Amino acid sequence: MLCKIQPACIQSVTDKHFRFLFCVPTTQLSGGVKVIFALTDRLVDAGNEVDLFSYANAPEWYSQKARLVEEKDLSKVDMNRYDFVVVSNAVFIPMVLPLLGTARCVFLAQDYESFHHSTDTTYESFLAESPAFKALYSLPVPIISVSRPIARLIKERIGKSAYYMPAGLNKDVFKPQARTPHPGRKRVLLVGNYLMPYKGMRDGLDALEKLSADIPVELVLITQEERGRKLFDSYSFPKEVHFCPTEMDIPQIIASCDAYCCTSWYEGLGLPALEAFCCGTPVVSTRTVGVDDYAEDEKNLLLANPNDPEDLSDKLRRVLTNDALAAQLVQGGFETMQGRYEWETTLSTFLSAIADIDVTYHGAGEIDQPRLKRLLDELEREGSLTPIETYREFHRLEQELTRAAEKLASDAPANGEISELGAIRDRLKQYVTNDRTQYYAAFKAKYDLCVLLIELAGTPDRVHIQRLIHPQRGATAGTNATALTEVRYTQS
Repeated sequence: MLCKIQPACIQSVTDKHFRFLFCVPTTQLSGGVKVIFALTDRLVDAGNEVDLFSYANAPEWYSQKARLVEEKDLSKVDMNRYDFVVVSNAVFIPMVLPLLGTARCVFLAQDYESFHHSTDTTYESFLAESPAFKALYSLPVPIISVSRPIARLIKERIGKSAYYMPAGLNKDVFKPQARTPHPGRKRVLLVGNYLMPYKGMRDGLDALEKLSADIPVELVLITQEERGRKLFDSYSFPKEVHFCPTEMDIPQIIASCDAYCCTSWYEGLGLPALEAFCCGTPVVSTRTVGVDDYAEDEKNLLLANPNDPEDLSDKLRRVLTNDALAAQLVQGGFETMQGRYEWETTLSTFLSAIADIDVTYHGAGEIDQPRLKRLLDELEREGSLTPIETYREFHRLEQELTRAAEKLASDAPANGEISELGAIRDRLKQYVTNDRTQYYAAFKAKYDLCVLLIELAGTPDRVHIQRLIHPQRGATAGTNATALTEVRYTQS
């Protein structure tokens, strides 16, 4: 059962302002980050003092009203300045608890994070429970969830009640759009990071490939990812990629498509489907858990089984070939959004939860720091966490290796250069002892390169080294290059 806030408590919210620090690991474009930025904007407008901590710099795609803390080391932030430290990810909880001072920690849960990490890429492994994440959710910190399914999962698996704050949508931006005809091909929209296995993008691509045998289709992709575009080369249909569009750009992209397809194995909510509802584009979605917050199968969308390209293909075929069904789903989407997912409700329910927590929750009590450290170590060992210092060390070593390799490629090797490469190799080696870690593959690739460069340093031919450090130099464009078009956006 979800925690309820009494009307009297809602009224009391207007009488008190709070000092908040929101902690987000990244400012990169994603649904979860969008929700936090929009919430903090409205908290500032309501008279609260709001700061943001992130390991990343200010976003280029959004101009947030909350102040971004300049400090990039969480342990150096004075948390006594705040009433509440609101963390966006469960892994922040054991990092924040020892640092709080007089502040109190609140976890804003937009996902059940156990389902985001796995040592392999199978559907079953991603939906398995992680004991370490279960322990994080069990820590004595109040939880506010952005969907009822997340709150139910937390209650069922952890035995802990969560406050419910419905996520808001900017309906001044996401609203019915003029349809742009695209004769010749049916355009299907996918949204998200295609390199994250749990997003199920390969399932969607396989479904489109199957469809393309009978129906001319085109992929339209909105993504924040630039790497690994070779993934698309084996698919025959054309692709249009929109890299980090602004919120103002997205509605027209949605409206240019004949269907939006959510392919995820799991989502805490699934904002793009709600955005498609508002814009008047029919939706096909996998059964992602979070979709239960709004889904009515055959009324406002069609539901497909996750990790099942055949079922996705069948459901997309129905929408793309049946105009009456598509119109029915569009109308159902409009009806679903009437009076729901309003930012005024989001703000009031968040502040109501905070007001209740302010009265009923006095902190986590005595902190068992060794236990918190063990939890973080276990997450790292199982491949669910890359500590920020490990991430930064990787980039330092990458830069050092690049400089050393460039020098080696241009000059006859000297003992000092070979010694420098040996020191870099030894620093890389300590990160390749556990192949389950999240960062193993990245460090192993640099370690192997470093070892090979040391071996080649003893040969007179510098061409081999040049080819190693510039593998794309002289390469010709693929024969199907025009099939993948990308639209980039100038950010202000």
